[in-house]
Amino acid sequence: MKTALQKMKAILAIDSFKGCLTSEQAESAASKAFPEGETISIPVSDGGEGFSSIVTRILGGEMKQARCSDPLGRSVVASYGLVGRGRVAVIDTASASGLGLLSRNELNPLAATSYGTGELVADALDEGVDEIWLGLGGTATCDGGTGMLQAIGYKFMTSGGILPEGHTVLGNIIGIDSSHRHKALSRCRVTGFYDVSVPFHGTGGAARMFAPQKGAGPEMVEALDNWMAQLCTVYSRFSGREIRQIPGSGAAGGIGGAMRACLGASMNPGIWHVLDIAGMGHALDTCDLVITGEGSADAQTIRGKVPYGVLEYVRKYDSECGDERKTKVVLAAGQVRDLEILESAGFDAVIQTTPEDSTLQEALVPETAMENITSALKGFSE
Repeated sequence: MKTALQKMKAILAIDSFKGCLTSEQAESAASKAFPEGETISIPVSDGGEGFSSIVTRILGGEMKQARCSDPLGRSVVASYGLVGRGRVAVIDTASASGLGLLSRNELNPLAATSYGTGELVADALDEGVDEIWLGLGGTATCDGGTGMLQAIGYKFMTSGGILPEGHTVLGNIIGIDSSHRHKALSRCRVTGFYDVSVPFHGTGGAARMFAPQKGAGPEMVEALDNWMAQLCTVYSRFSGREIRQIPGSGAAGGIGGAMRACLGASMNPGIWHVLDIAGMGHALDTCDLVITGEGSADAQTIRGKVPYGVLEYVRKYDSECGDERKTKVVLAAGQVRDLEILESAGFDAVIQTTPEDSTLQEALVPETAMENITSALKGFSE
């Protein structure tokens, strides 16, 4: 049985408002709606962009820079974390393979590769780490993790020979050669922390759900999904595991499925891991209100995004406390769509912080967005 409430406070566990506010800025704005000292800010990430830096900061580690390839193969410098006295590497797929590394006219999931993510993994293995935590989300890729695996020594066999590194050949992969994989993988444990739990392919899968955001039109989405289905068969045959429905298999353009198939990785929701190490459970001992949120909330939110992960975490905490415990969870987002779906998911309130008469351009001004958050949450401090 958890301890009874000792003091009424609000926990702020708000994701970034992408393209506008960081998580820290959004939580700072929310805190101004409450009396000083009456909020507790919890760093959050669902496994996507920012996972590495947040986890590394919480655990008192240090960031390391490494040169790697961006999604189009250009040389960039990315960072990953080292925690646990340098024994654990914390890596974001978004650092090397992220959407934010490409301009809008460069988006093309047929050309984008996760090879750079694999280069960061290889760099960490060269550092001698015993464990790798890979945050899955925010990529510009839909290559089923083939690029990532190539960078750590895996080779993909096609009917015409070995697949060139960093290239995606739709429907042409027939086998996997792991004989040249990085030797340190035999002693290193790998865990994937996914932002959304979607299948590797099919309805709601990696290509159909997220490739349009990465520059794919309808025909490309269809081709990618068919290719992912064939690749999934290859992965399942190689690993002896059913890959398609494994939690997180479709995350980061299918990197999750590749990790499970070829690296034997365990898979976990990223937000739960971050909340655990950030002390969310302890904070809930003294709070009965949680404010969570993101820039745009819709039906995808309940597929494992930060707000839904926070909601599930809180409800589990409440159930462990017994029937007398009921924490109010409020979702605040710059834009809200699919309101009925969000309300039926269990949020006690769903608030759009941006006034209806504001233009998108106005709403994305950081100072304005912060003022809107503060104003929208004023009523919850009373």
